[in-house]
Amino acid sequence: MKKKLSICAAAFIALAMTACDSGKTGTIEGEVRDAFTNKPLEMPTVGMDSTIYTTLSKKYEFNQELRKGKFKFVKVPVGAYRVYAGRSKYVKTRMKIETTEQNPNASLILYIYSAQVDPGLYQGTPEGPLKIDNKWVVYSTNCNESIAGYRLTMPQQTGSSTASIAEKIGVQKKGKKGKKAKKAAPAQVASAVTNLPEPRVIEGKLEVFFRNASSVTTPLIAKTYPAVVAPIASHKDCKGFGEGETKGVFPVKDKATDLKVEYVAENLFKITGELPKGKQIIQLSQDGKTVQTYYFEAK
Repeated sequence: MKKKLSICAAAFIALAMTACDSGKTGTIEGEVRDAFTNKPLEMPTVGMDSTIYTTLSKKYEFNQELRKGKFKFVKVPVGAYRVYAGRSKYVKTRMKIETTEQNPNASLILYIYSAQVDPGLYQGTPEGPLKIDNKWVVYSTNCNESIAGYRLTMPQQTGSSTASIAEKIGVQKKGKKGKKAKKAAPAQVASAVTNLPEPRVIEGKLEVFFRNASSVTTPLIAKTYPAVVAPIASHKDCKGFGEGETKGVFPVKDKATDLKVEYVAENLFKITGELPKGKQIIQLSQDGKTVQTYYFEAK
């Protein structure tokens, strides 16, 4: 009986040694960069979900490289993993990877960005994110079937009154003998009209980042459409136009150009593509609903 057990034990040890020498482990390495500047970030936190591999481990031996934003995990069994990266006051990111016996090693770049970046459209610069102010959004319209367009004008209140707050809200004042004085006349407020701002002009190649307001599981879709002035009557499903306004700026729905959308980090996407020449309405959507529109002109 003992002899049989010894034979079995020897066979098990031989099998284990074969597994160790079979090339089933590899190295996972890479670099963590700022999404907007593309520069390496010093001392990020990197790890692999549900594993012992993390740069926070006391046994992590590549801290000197970590100061340059680089990380490395050795002797990692082949398989599928989610690698994450973060840093204090930065938004984390995760990336799925899979290694095999034929390709046990993996090299990757992870991008993270400052948690102080607000939702919106940005340009990446060596100094950091540069926000593209959506000054056209107040002119946008709500449409049920058409893609949202813009109104050409917007009335605005420009006048102000020197009347007291009490007078403005219609509070009656008492006279000398307790008699109520006459109610103050309402303040006269002048109005003015502002026109739709001119589109943002670019040379044609679009390369921007979009910071979404919330996490979603469905992909972000970006399209650009030629923008034309058209009668509001041809877009009766659109609401938000002022009285007497007979025309608006609308996208030509059947002439869409797809833009490339890449996931960069949590809630952050990179949008690239060649805009056709002329005025364009760029639509960002998810689940068939418009998230935001922008007004550009490609030279």
